[in-house]
Amino acid sequence: MDIYNSLIVELPEDIKKTIYFGDYDKALKLIDIYMDRNIPNILRNRLEYEKDRIRRLKDDYIYSFDEAFELASSKIEGFAKEELEKMKDERYAEWVYIDGEVKFIDSFLNNIIKVNKNFKKRLIDKNTDNKDSQLVEKTIDEIISSREKKYFIHLRTGIKLKERKARVGESVKVHIPIPQNAQQIKNIKIHNTSHNPKFIAPENHPQRTIYFEEEVNGGDIFTVEYSYENHIKYNDLKPEIVSKNQPSFYTEEWIPHIRFTPFLVELTNEIIKDEKNPLIKARKIYDYITKNVQYSYMPQYATITNIPEYCAYNLKGDCGVQAILFITLCRIANIPARWQSGLYSSPYYIGCHDWTEFYIEPYGWIFADPSHGGGALRNGNEKKWNFFFGNLDPFRMVANSEVNYDFIPAKKHYRQDPFDNQIGEIEYEDRFLYDDEYEAILEIINIHEI
Repeated sequence: MDIYNSLIVELPEDIKKTIYFGDYDKALKLIDIYMDRNIPNILRNRLEYEKDRIRRLKDDYIYSFDEAFELASSKIEGFAKEELEKMKDERYAEWVYIDGEVKFIDSFLNNIIKVNKNFKKRLIDKNTDNKDSQLVEKTIDEIISSREKKYFIHLRTGIKLKERKARVGESVKVHIPIPQNAQQIKNIKIHNTSHNPKFIAPENHPQRTIYFEEEVNGGDIFTVEYSYENHIKYNDLKPEIVSKNQPSFYTEEWIPHIRFTPFLVELTNEIIKDEKNPLIKARKIYDYITKNVQYSYMPQYATITNIPEYCAYNLKGDCGVQAILFITLCRIANIPARWQSGLYSSPYYIGCHDWTEFYIEPYGWIFADPSHGGGALRNGNEKKWNFFFGNLDPFRMVANSEVNYDFIPAKKHYRQDPFDNQIGEIEYEDRFLYDDEYEAILEIINIHEI
């Protein structure tokens, strides 16, 4: 959509000033003033987008300093205000100004606990379940030794409308992500659906979904049950056998986020220096991200106008933010790179996740997972850190191979996540549904090795 491409355009100065201060009401008034002026369509689209971005920011950043401190104190033994201030200054506790007051993101507590061992030890209610982590460790060892691993994965996923917010009697359009024909995904089967689908996208569509149109009854549940196999082969990467001739596909910009800005071009040059071997260049990029970017839960991606540059400037980001930075820097370095995302689904856990592929002859498409690699390095596990450059575990459902890509059929309105699709999207005739109007359904039916 043109409105997403308008993110390359800066906002007028006075609107930027009010947004930095968090005076969103004033910003919205100024946007309306500009919309009455003779401005180009690209700026008009950018201003329209900013209205929705402001709504999302107000939804995400909800805790005052005192409220954040009270919440953290209820979960972490002996938590002090000075510690919250330190987490804020060191970029572990995400915040913005709203009406001149510091407001923390709704996920700030989960983030400071995830990335700080000290706080994990001080949790009042400790979770000692590490079965998933143990399985991944074991699986990585077996992939390295046996050179291959295969898993059968059977899931039920979907969306449930929240009854108190449902507009009963109105028509609703629903897209739910389903497995696509990725390099590691085989034998995709759709077993059951909650409703008769109006359309099922082809297996090679870059953001594959199953599509429903139904009348809302209240508390409606839209689900699809599917299975697939995940086949992983181990890549033992050797720079000395890398071919001199490399392809040039997937090395272009993809607006609005994969942009070769002067800052990112300079960063790429500083990382790779005079290196010519594309495999070593890719490893240098991976090392830079995993060593320097702090893991951080993010506000909605739709609030960030240039995701890789945001990550590079702030040196923080979650799995998707780190992945798109890796892709962008690789493309600047003339290394083909592309997106993969969907679900991480092991016998013990299911949730959303993003990672990447990059292309090196003679190996072809190989994997990189910067956030999992960075987490391994943070925990002192160099074997796992090295594994996630070139390789992947078999606990993935791939629904997406491109970012900012239209569904089939295309949505009429904005998307809740215009960047990617892991949970699903839903809209009425007049607007899309916000994330507080529905909840995700992610269920494991059967996962076993084959």
